[in-house]
Amino acid sequence: METTLRVLGDGLSIAALAIIAATAQGAWKRIGKDVSIPMLWGRDGKPVARLAKPLGLLAVPLIAIVVLLSFTLTQATFTTDPIQAMIIFLVRATLAASLALSQLFHLRFVIKTLQEEGQL
Repeated sequence: METTLRVLGDGLSIAALAIIAATAQGAWKRIGKDVSIPMLWGRDGKPVARLAKPLGLLAVPLIAIVVLLSFTLTQATFTTDPIQAMIIFLVRATLAASLALSQLFHLRFVIKTLQEEGQL
């Protein structure tokens, strides 16, 4: 059971990273070379912080890679206790879904903001 949960966790991590990478690549192609990427928005909906295109579009994918692959590379996922293995799997599944959704929401707001500013 522990091995199955570890393999399923790896599969979910890979699927989340594939979604994150594909959406980042799509946004990269769509956004111009010299456009700065909004990263934070104020209460009024206007961007308050921006990064250069490479940093802005690769921030979430790099964080996701570090977080999701840390489970694969550490001994925390190699346990013989079924309860502990289930907890680790559930944490991995939640993190994978949360990181993929955060990338989708971030890019949605980036595209919307850049369209409103006429930069797309």
